[in-house]
Amino acid sequence: MGKNRKGNGRPLFSKAFFIFGIAVIFFVIAVVSFVLYFGYGVREGRHENIPPAPQIAKIEEPQPAPLKPHIPKARVAIIIDDMGRDIKTLKEILAIDAPISVAVLPFLPHSRDVAKEANLMGRDVLLHLPMEPKELSGNDPGEGALFTNMSEAQIASQVKKDVDAVPHITGINNHMGSKFTEDERLMRIVLDIAKKKNLFFLDSKTTNKSAAYRLAKNMGLKTASRQIFLDNTEDIAYIKGQITELINVAKKRGSAIAIGHPHPATIAAIKEMMPRFNEDVEIVTVSSLIDSMNE
Repeated sequence: MGKNRKGNGRPLFSKAFFIFGIAVIFFVIAVVSFVLYFGYGVREGRHENIPPAPQIAKIEEPQPAPLKPHIPKARVAIIIDDMGRDIKTLKEILAIDAPISVAVLPFLPHSRDVAKEANLMGRDVLLHLPMEPKELSGNDPGEGALFTNMSEAQIASQVKKDVDAVPHITGINNHMGSKFTEDERLMRIVLDIAKKKNLFFLDSKTTNKSAAYRLAKNMGLKTASRQIFLDNTEDIAYIKGQITELINVAKKRGSAIAIGHPHPATIAAIKEMMPRFNEDVEIVTVSSLIDSMNE
């Protein structure tokens, strides 16, 4: 006799288990598909119910402005000659907000006082060394002057006395000397003493035939030449014109040296032109300018 299949129930249970397994598999597939679809849609921003994630704007960092190249100002040095007669004029010069240098004649009533006060205020002091001009009539170079008829020993002795008469000097420039500075043999004596004392020599260029600058260069001495005389005419308008020329020369060459004298018109003109100086050039001590020119 055959077995009763319905009686033991095993085939029915197996069939139900099979159907349940198939359902589970379809459910898993559906879940995975749902996750994949909706996850992909969210990532791509395409699902109609889930808006795409907002884009974060990129913040641009401000770029620094390009640096302008630093163009150094042209430099000028101004020397006021013939100092030593009084203190009042020196105080007027020191009241100007610029490092104007002073050249002091030896053996004047206030030569030492002027040199000491100027040095105390940080100004360059030069020995304004008197020398023989071509025309002595009406052009007395003053006490301590060097003359072409002196012996070499006399010249050396006089130069040393003149140097000792003005304290705190950093250099020497000639007072008058249109005849003396043309004499190379005698100028060599002056420059040799200057070199031994570590002093520069500024050629005032009272003659175009002066041997001073060229000879000083050949001897290895710190040296320079004057470019502009400020006050051949004691007139404020004229002097301001010369100051304008000084500035133009400095801007063209990079530097320039001017010599003036302790006249009221000269001091007034320099004061009036200070805004122009400050705008266009830098006023420096003559020693610093000569140092840079002889590096």
